[in-house]
Amino acid sequence: MTTGIASLMGAAGGALSSAIGGASATSSSAPTLSEADFLRILTAEVQNQDPTTPVDPTQFASQLVQFADFGELQSINNTLQNPPQPTLAQSAAAYVGRSVVASGNQIGVASGKATSILFTPPVAGNYTAIIANASGTPVASVTLKNLQAGQLQTFTWNPPSSTPSGTYTVSIVGANGAPVTGLQEMGVVQTVSTSQGSVVLNLGGLVIPASAVTAIGQVSAAQ
Repeated sequence: MTTGIASLMGAAGGALSSAIGGASATSSSAPTLSEADFLRILTAEVQNQDPTTPVDPTQFASQLVQFADFGELQSINNTLQNPPQPTLAQSAAAYVGRSVVASGNQIGVASGKATSILFTPPVAGNYTAIIANASGTPVASVTLKNLQAGQLQTFTWNPPSSTPSGTYTVSIVGANGAPVTGLQEMGVVQTVSTSQGSVVLNLGGLVIPASAVTAIGQVSAAQ
């Protein structure tokens, strides 16, 4: 390609410089030859060729093939240097089947299964998990015995079959009635959706924004 272009520029002479003057305004560190620049070179060569020794038409064909190959290589190089970025939907789909953690004290119930709550007991002893519905009415109470202080615990409610699907609030209280703070919600992503440029995760009765996720686990074996 370099040889073909050089021969064209030599044949065009001084008129060629003015014909491609616009092309010289490209980046000083890495000048490139566009299709329009190439056509200007060909036009200049035809206009300035020696009538007694005209350029062989086969040279034009060869140079056009060289330029086409060069353009294809440039396109491949640009793609490698600037790979296409995944769309929001593609990024969201990566969450499906993975367990996620977010700050909060809510669980979701769907198809008789509930998401989980993570918490750390401040002192050793017995604790009680109190589950309340959307109106704040307690619907269940579960005793959690002999928990170790400072050790991360997972509470997963086993709701009765008659429990309506939806979102419930969980409170973890100690033997002295003091609530445990810093609760976290955990569940496996069932479906994802996008809304106004944001990703929303459905954990099964519990919906959280992807921006609230603080940890992502491996794909669940149950999926």
